[in-house]
Amino acid sequence: MSAPTNRLPANKRVDLASSKLDLLYGLEPVFEPGAHAALESWCELPCPYCGETSGSIIDLTDRSRTYIEDCQVCCQPMQVNLRVDRAGRLRQVSTRRLDE
Repeated sequence: MSAPTNRLPANKRVDLASSKLDLLYGLEPVFEPGAHAALESWCELPCPYCGETSGSIIDLTDRSRTYIEDCQVCCQPMQVNLRVDRAGRLRQVSTRRLDE
């Protein structure tokens, strides 16, 4: 009689890679440190109203997009345009007035 084994037959094995488990259970992906490009970037945003530049942390997980952010100096709302490449690196940031 052979010793019992805890191994599943080859046709019953499950891939336990974290990305596969996330998909299997419908979970949000986990970003492991060092495994992906930076998830955020610090950049300077020039205000199209007052001309002052203020720093802001940009979230890169949403890829390229356009959103509204208030100037930290004059409080005017400005449109921020982000261009992020497929690798998740910030390629371009621009701002513009909303009343144009």
